[in-house]
Amino acid sequence: MATTRRRKHPRTLMLAVEYPRQGEKVASSIYSVRVHAPESAKRVGISIDQGRWKSCRPAVGYWWYDWEGYENGEHQIVVSMETEAGTRIISEPHEFFVELADQPVSTSL
Repeated sequence: MATTRRRKHPRTLMLAVEYPRQGEKVASSIYSVRVHAPESAKRVGISIDQGRWKSCRPAVGYWWYDWEGYENGEHQIVVSMETEAGTRIISEPHEFFVELADQPVSTSL
């Protein structure tokens, strides 16, 4: 049976959300979340605003999740990884903000 551990201190984590940074304001309508996990991670997942877990993709030494369709306001990310031994590690919640500029109203001539 797999065990679950929760990590408390971001500076000592082997699993962490790197971008967006804690408290950062995102102003883009599409954002790629960057997660640091050890090379030995079998899988990395992400939960945004306590939603269902979604898979991240590995590329260039990190794990990524492409996020879009979100709304203005405060959001929270939690990431998890599964080790080769089957242990599941879950990060502490990571908060950030979205501040999208209003879309211009199109006018017909």
